[in-house]
Amino acid sequence: MNASIRDSYALSESNIQEAIAAFQAKRCQSIRATARAFSVPLSTLHSRMAGSAPRRNAHESEQLLSNAEEKTLLRWITRLTRTVYPASPALGLEMAETIRRQRLQLSKQAPR
Repeated sequence: MNASIRDSYALSESNIQEAIAAFQAKRCQSIRATARAFSVPLSTLHSRMAGSAPRRNAHESEQLLSNAEEKTLLRWITRLTRTVYPASPALGLEMAETIRRQRLQLSKQAPR
């Protein structure tokens, strides 16, 4: 995801959250008026009000790495790049597998 898409997604996500808060605080008369006021798609606002998860989090349970683990991987790769050691795709996969294994080890150690 490039920076402009990521920035526009963050902007629209904040608009959605503000719209939900405004509607719940009764600052707008209807969901349609709220969607219009905050430049948010009406269908998105309806689904969020009904409890659906944001697109970024909707399928997290189906992914090999959680969003937090992806951020960890990104930090590792960024550190390598800053030290003038570019991460190859193979190294990226190896690092991702290391993060996943750490999660599995922690889940095995957790008391039940």
